[in-house]
Amino acid sequence: MHLPHRPAKLAALLGLWAIFIPPAAIAAGIAPDGGTATTVTTGANGRPVVNIAPSTAGVSHNTYTSFNVGPVGADLNNATVRARTIVNQVTSTDPSLIQGNIAVLGPRANVIIANPNGITVDGGSFTNTGNVALTTGQVSFNDFTTGAGQLQRNVVLNTGAGAINIGPGGLAGAMLNLELIAKQVRVAGAVQNSFTDANSKVRIVAGDSRAEIDTSVSPTDNLNPWVTYSSTGSGRPLGLAIDIASGGSLTGGRIELLVTDQGAGVRHAGAAFATAGDFVISSTGDLQLGGGSVSAANDVLIGSAGLLGNGALAASRNLQVSANKVHLDGTTLSAGTASQVGSIVIGASGQVHTEPVTIDHGTLSATGGIGLFDAGPGVSMTATQLTAAQNVVAQVGSLSLGADASGASRWTSQQGTVAITAPGAVQVAGSKIDGTGGTTVQAGSIALSAANGTAATVQSSGGDVTLNATGAYGQTDSNVIAAGNATIHGGSVNLAASVLPASVAAMNGGVVIRSDADLVNVGGLIQGKTRNAGQSASEGAVTLIAAGVVRNDATAGTQGIVFGQDDDVVVRAGGDIVNHQSRILSNAKLTLAAQGDVLNTLDKTAGANGEQPVAWTSSGTRWLFLRNHSAGLDVDYGSIPQTGQVPYFVSQTGTEVSGRNVSNVGGQVLSNGGDIAITAANVFHNEVLPTGSAHFSRSCMIFCRSAASSTVSTTGGAISAAGNLSIRA
Repeated sequence: MHLPHRPAKLAALLGLWAIFIPPAAIAAGIAPDGGTATTVTTGANGRPVVNIAPSTAGVSHNTYTSFNVGPVGADLNNATVRARTIVNQVTSTDPSLIQGNIAVLGPRANVIIANPNGITVDGGSFTNTGNVALTTGQVSFNDFTTGAGQLQRNVVLNTGAGAINIGPGGLAGAMLNLELIAKQVRVAGAVQNSFTDANSKVRIVAGDSRAEIDTSVSPTDNLNPWVTYSSTGSGRPLGLAIDIASGGSLTGGRIELLVTDQGAGVRHAGAAFATAGDFVISSTGDLQLGGGSVSAANDVLIGSAGLLGNGALAASRNLQVSANKVHLDGTTLSAGTASQVGSIVIGASGQVHTEPVTIDHGTLSATGGIGLFDAGPGVSMTATQLTAAQNVVAQVGSLSLGADASGASRWTSQQGTVAITAPGAVQVAGSKIDGTGGTTVQAGSIALSAANGTAATVQSSGGDVTLNATGAYGQTDSNVIAAGNATIHGGSVNLAASVLPASVAAMNGGVVIRSDADLVNVGGLIQGKTRNAGQSASEGAVTLIAAGVVRNDATAGTQGIVFGQDDDVVVRAGGDIVNHQSRILSNAKLTLAAQGDVLNTLDKTAGANGEQPVAWTSSGTRWLFLRNHSAGLDVDYGSIPQTGQVPYFVSQTGTEVSGRNVSNVGGQVLSNGGDIAITAANVFHNEVLPTGSAHFSRSCMIFCRSAASSTVSTTGGAISAAGNLSIRA
């Protein structure tokens, strides 16, 4: 498998290991092995000077029994040889320790240090170098004749073992590219390439690999690729392939972390700065963020089996996560700057994640858009803030937005829309969604509910809200608010205010709610201003349509309210229309049309004896030949438990009611400025509800005395029109 110069897939991986090379295992100094014409002298400044071997096709090959550089540093003398590439190969079993500066004397050269036994850098640096490679690979050469008839000797590095350690002293230099190539790489200090260019990189390649270095590339050329990589097969991973500790950092124009072993991971607990280009990870293992941070002047591209943990990823342009599983907690993802549009994309269209994507207690912010893609187990967020200047798109298997004691989740598109598509469930608990330009949800089911005393809110502060569920639509203690129109559809629709208010409101447009079964509002507010001229189903400020029953009901303390502010209210039901202790109001025309019954009803607790008068008589004491006789009657008409919940049908310009049976029990039907037309296919029933009690008594001896008391009152049963009143049954 060839790893491209700019990988499309990035990987970040998980694990922890530390490799320490005992000081006693590292021989002192630089010692040629005699296999090449390489000599070492000491300069006037006390630094070792390596007189490199003559070059073949611009490549100087130098072999050593030990290659160790102390704090005093060392020089590679290229003044005479003038090689483009200097290869320094350790042929013994000793690892290398680099603690000082390595400088090229004479013309600048590309430098390779190869030691299969391992390399530790702790305070090392490079001067007058072009490209630099540190590797634990085995060195060989690929000689060939170019099209111009010249010999070219490329350096081949086959890596299958060994580790590179960057200690607290770090590694620095102004290099066109820095390549760290080993089975495993651990970074515990600062790795800094101060040559700032989008093509100038720090690249770590961990695992089994084959690298071929193009020795025709000049040490001043940062446009043409210096090295190409290919995997040598499915290398056996040795735990973490790359471990960036909390004290470790990577700084370069471009940063690349490439892992070739199958399933090997990366742990990033430090910092990475791509100062001019991209930050790229490519791996088949996990990237575990152990509090680490990443920032890039261009894109951040994560391609891995998993993205886990907590940390911060910041791209000045785009941030893309391609991982089979994503579990983040306390992580910040950001894309774009004040002057640069950047977007965040997690997943890809049609991608099936192996586990639900979870992003908790985090922040996602983009000056462009944000896209979430999952065709599998879905996406879950708790107490996470997602903000995009442009559109938010979620194409997911299912979606759960939740809250906990630390706060609620919130999705916001500041200038665009929020569009959610899920074949499964969309659940919003105590959280908020706001697409300024519009909010749409298309799902298998939709559930809005409160959490931790906070209502869920789905809104568009500048546009329309459209919620469409093929299955159940449920909204409890929650709000749907549209600056324009609000449209809701469900296999069934239930709106309820149990502890907190619940509402569906179109501030400057119309409300259309359709149910394939029943449509129930218990204690909620449904309010629209004017019809949606662009939707044929919209017949007024509020349009309610159900294949089954439409029920507008009350809780113990709150009436269900349906209100048309500046336009008609239309309710159509394939079953009954029930207005129970609630109100349906229109400042224009009111139309109620049911295939079943229309019921405008108020509950009443019945009085004693079927509310029939109970007569009584008694005879009292005698006085002389006289006896006291008493008689009377009592009647109990019961009571209304909720006296403030008289049901109303009210219009301003006219009311039309039609159904199989029409019943007004304890309610009122009013048209303040128009006609009322009631049509019942069978029976029309209008009933006043009496409540209270009455008492009458009469007592006679010589004279008769009478006493009476009453608390009887009546409620409802009123039908009043400013114009004509028509009742047909």
